[in-house]
Amino acid sequence: MNNQIHLKTVSLVTALLAVVTAVLGLGLTALPATAANIPDAEITISTESVVTKQWDQVDVKCNWSVPDKSQPGDTFSLRLPAELRWFGDTAFDLKNPDGRTVAIAAANDAGLVVFTLTEFVASHPLNVGGKCSFTTQYSRELTNGGTEELNFVVGDRVVRVPVTTEPCTEDCDPGVPTSVGKSMWWADPAQTKLESVFYMPPMTFETNDVVVTDFPAAGMEIDCSQVTPRVGKVVSAAGNIVEPYDNDQYPASIQCTPQSLTVSWQGLPEGEHVELFVVTTVTDSSLDIYENNGTVNISGEQHSVGAETRRSIASGTGDGTVDTTPTPSPSTTPSATPSPSPSTTTPPATPSPSITPSATPTPSPSPSTTTPPATPEPSPSTSSTSAPVPSPSISHPIVVVIPEEPAESTDEDNSEQLANTGAQGQAFIFIAAALLAVGSLLAFAGARKYGQRSH
Repeated sequence: MNNQIHLKTVSLVTALLAVVTAVLGLGLTALPATAANIPDAEITISTESVVTKQWDQVDVKCNWSVPDKSQPGDTFSLRLPAELRWFGDTAFDLKNPDGRTVAIAAANDAGLVVFTLTEFVASHPLNVGGKCSFTTQYSRELTNGGTEELNFVVGDRVVRVPVTTEPCTEDCDPGVPTSVGKSMWWADPAQTKLESVFYMPPMTFETNDVVVTDFPAAGMEIDCSQVTPRVGKVVSAAGNIVEPYDNDQYPASIQCTPQSLTVSWQGLPEGEHVELFVVTTVTDSSLDIYENNGTVNISGEQHSVGAETRRSIASGTGDGTVDTTPTPSPSTTPSATPSPSPSTTTPPATPSPSITPSATPTPSPSPSTTTPPATPEPSPSTSSTSAPVPSPSISHPIVVVIPEEPAESTDEDNSEQLANTGAQGQAFIFIAAALLAVGSLLAFAGARKYGQRSH
């Protein structure tokens, strides 16, 4: 009876362990492989841009590569120097010639660009790398010309990139406008808004009426809350009207919708300056060029004006190659010291008569004979092959030489796969099944024993 109780206890404990192990295995199987930062990623950076003033565009090119066997989800990063700010699309794909995305780049407002590898590297783990190009703006005022070093941070390293600076020294400011015109530029680094200005020379008649119209092209809408008319007699060296303004003395009449704008002034005196700032919002970010056209009518004389701004595009390429190295199946992995085949083991001193294929008896060799004669007769064990008979003096089996290093690296590879793919969960489930089988056998044995005693 006590044995029955012990068997029941053991079987219950075994079943409980099986359940816990199965749950743990399922949990580990569900765990995703963890992404990692790639410390050995390589990025070379260059620029051919020349900076002449603050907010000039600086175009940057790079070549990148990561170590072989990098995993999907792994990342590497690049941080812009303090002199530059990111300008343009904040995310872009790096694709191979077939259009498959190898990595995705994303930039934030602090100038940190993070590259994330995609599932492409799982099937193409070797020679992964490519190129990238993006646009920045020089955010500082220039004081001296020459060559300046920009410090890009790649991982934990600093990459120094020279850039040429040539500040303007003569006729740098446009001064007072001498003709009617329009300019347009990006209002934000993310390139979601455009700002434009209508400018004109000072009024020439004793009294002047001015009407400005603006018609944005497709992909843009006027932000009616950011229409800024200005009137004044004082102009800066850059050609813009500065305080004191005469806006209250000569107020503007504004009629605005997202697709059209009309601003008019009446009775402007001679020598008065007029300009109009307009902000438009991008509604279609897929366009490369944005156009904004309009008219300026001064005292009955009409002028057509227009401006266009090109989107700066960040882009990149990438590729990799397939690993053609064969991976041995676990079922065919040879042991470090395999047992020799019976045909390669040392034969006994006296061959067994049962293995003699010939009907004619062959005399057994004398025990004192340790080497075959100069012209030996075919041995019964070698009658079916041309290989020589092993010498009876060999007392140990012939060991097939298999380097231990590949076996160790196979174990490392398997352990790495377990760590990265959740294969531990499958191992736990297998153990759980084994424990459950043992528990069932113990319970069956206990029940049978109890049944025999009850009879």
